[in-house]
Amino acid sequence: MLRITCISLVLLFTLFSCGVPKTAQTPAPPAPLQTPAAGDDGKIEVVFLHINDVYEIGPLEGGKTGGMARVAAYYKQLKSKNPHTFFVHGGDFLSPSLMGTLKWNDERIRGRQMVEVMNASGVQLVTFGNHEFDVKEEELQARLNESAFYWLGTTVRRNAGGQLPPFFKMVNGEKKDCPDSFIWRVTDSDGTEARIGVFGLTLGSNPQDWVSYLPIFKTATEVANNLKDQTDVVIGLTHQERIDDLKLAGMLPYVPLIMGGHDHDHSIDTVGQTIIAKADANVKTVYVHRMLIDKTKKSATIRSELVPITDAMPSDPAVEALVNKWIAIQDENLRQVVDEPYEVVYNAKIPLDGLEKSVRNKQTNMGQLIASAMWKSSSRPIDAAFFNGGSIRIDDQLAGEILAIDIFRAMPFGGAVCEVEMKGGLLVKMLDSGLQNKGTGGYLQWANLSRNNTDTHWLLGGQTIDPAKIYRIATNDFLLTGKETRMDFFTPDHPDIKSVTRPKDNTELGSDIRKAVIDYMKKS
Repeated sequence: MLRITCISLVLLFTLFSCGVPKTAQTPAPPAPLQTPAAGDDGKIEVVFLHINDVYEIGPLEGGKTGGMARVAAYYKQLKSKNPHTFFVHGGDFLSPSLMGTLKWNDERIRGRQMVEVMNASGVQLVTFGNHEFDVKEEELQARLNESAFYWLGTTVRRNAGGQLPPFFKMVNGEKKDCPDSFIWRVTDSDGTEARIGVFGLTLGSNPQDWVSYLPIFKTATEVANNLKDQTDVVIGLTHQERIDDLKLAGMLPYVPLIMGGHDHDHSIDTVGQTIIAKADANVKTVYVHRMLIDKTKKSATIRSELVPITDAMPSDPAVEALVNKWIAIQDENLRQVVDEPYEVVYNAKIPLDGLEKSVRNKQTNMGQLIASAMWKSSSRPIDAAFFNGGSIRIDDQLAGEILAIDIFRAMPFGGAVCEVEMKGGLLVKMLDSGLQNKGTGGYLQWANLSRNNTDTHWLLGGQTIDPAKIYRIATNDFLLTGKETRMDFFTPDHPDIKSVTRPKDNTELGSDIRKAVIDYMKKS
């Protein structure tokens, strides 16, 4: 066991100007090395605590799994055994979450709760996830300014009037650019010193006018190669599809570890000598990577351990107090809609698929359940129902006992269920537009609708839709704004819409789609 007595951090970052890399160093010098107590053996061990895709600050599944307070306590435990323990996050935490959509002090929370809890938990370095750009530009800037950790902006830039400067945060009135790379310098008591370089990567799947994405593989390779000349070891902190992490590992054989995000289920792969690992979303598990650096052999040996976060683990009291503060704010909001947010309303023997890559590309059991609830929510007969898959924002799967609050987590924006009398021709046009929206939030989930066996036309209740017939369809009020992709024609003044019936007051199930879903689940 190494006896480690000194640790210091140096931030080196590479900024791109017109594609030409430049290197800058923080003005603060590293802490001086201690006088070696013995001969330098050239070996030093470091530890990475790695989490990714965390949207919930509190425990899930009735308190059985997850919880940032437990992770914070575990981090302290790791650090007590080896002070060279570094806490990293593989992206996606500002959004999506139920809590982020709620208001506190007349402002949308928009990830403020996550940054506050991550600060208190000791997170040191993150990479941008694609969902960090769900929030407005000014909201992201506020979260950047509030954060005590570093953000890797390797493949993302601000789009500022045609210029592409890096994202930044304000620290004591001073503008600090988000670095492209990070160098962690560690030393031990016998004088062994090592430099570990970290580069980031963010997939460009969330287009915004104010965000630009650099070519991910080209940029990551350039930054990693630059780090290679400055460090003993280079590792990646990435947010992209697993298959693309595997490709990246093949391109960078000298990188022994890629700590990933974006995929929500834990995985570990090896390409050549590179380990690629991802933990489960919402800290149901975390990865601990123990790296033994041998400078004499110019090698880095890694042992990766997947650690479940359960109710058998202690919680950090200070972080738990913050979590409880935010949960109380959340529950106060929810009780304006349902009496008991933590009531068990359903038992999902087969996990309900609310993953973004699923609900925006195919019919899922979660989408069909929600659409069925809309279909059955009225006291009058409804022919069918559809809604935009982008309304499902949980980007996860729900299994076992489902609580009422889980439905709010799945559909944080809520909205009313509207009954629309429309001609079959317009119904078909909407359904066709939904298919054209495959891969986006405008892909439709539906109930009592289907394609025929030869996939040539639409069926309602097993019968071909008559273009001239009037059908009564349940849908969400957002779609009737005409703001969804390829659906700008779908507004109440369309000539093929004969009537739109909206809930009269909040006593009706349809006044909030989540109430309708909870009621349907309880009766199922």
